[in-house]
Amino acid sequence: MRNGSVVLWCAACAAGAMALAGCTGQATRVSIEGDGAAGPVAKSPEDYRKVRFAEAMRGLAIRDGLVRVDAEAAGELALNLRPADGAGAIARGESRLAENDFSGAVAEYRTAILADAGSAAGYEGLGDALVCKRKDDMALAAYRTAVMLAPRDADARMKLAETLNRNGDIAGWAAELENVLAIDGGHGEAHARLAVARYYLGDKEAAREEIVLAERFGGAVPPQLRDLVNN
Repeated sequence: MRNGSVVLWCAACAAGAMALAGCTGQATRVSIEGDGAAGPVAKSPEDYRKVRFAEAMRGLAIRDGLVRVDAEAAGELALNLRPADGAGAIARGESRLAENDFSGAVAEYRTAILADAGSAAGYEGLGDALVCKRKDDMALAAYRTAVMLAPRDADARMKLAETLNRNGDIAGWAAELENVLAIDGGHGEAHARLAVARYYLGDKEAAREEIVLAERFGGAVPPQLRDLVNN
């Protein structure tokens, strides 16, 4: 059931997101080799994908579990952005996601963040694109940054919760679902997922209570969970 629940409740990509992208808590700058004028040279399709993703992330860094602007790399891009440019970049990012161009979406959300580093929407969108790139550790940093800037955003917190789940942090998953429910107590899916988390944490009584609440508010409870908590 554990693996099934993870696949069933993958937050942003139908295919799930199982690969990890090293988020060590240390400052990491994305860089690529190559001539500044001609650009990097890709020697294989896989190399091309790596180079394109690295270029899409250029200007951002992961530090202390959050997404930060790398001022030096951002300056090298010379984009001359204003805060008003962020909304357009977010709209383009959404279009790229709809087209399954995930590195393109990363680049657009990066642009939104560079335009307005205080806007939560850019970080949330970046998290969505990183999940679709199967880079959950980096997505965690993006979603954490989004909820730090917009702590009452239940949708962003739900995405953070589901990414914690896929990374195997059940206690963190449960805690973040509680945060969602503190904002929206009638969130049926949050109750349903919290029921699963409580079961895995060994509290069947709490899981049964969450099942009742999930059903009251329209959440989808896995049928096998009822059998497990009643045995």
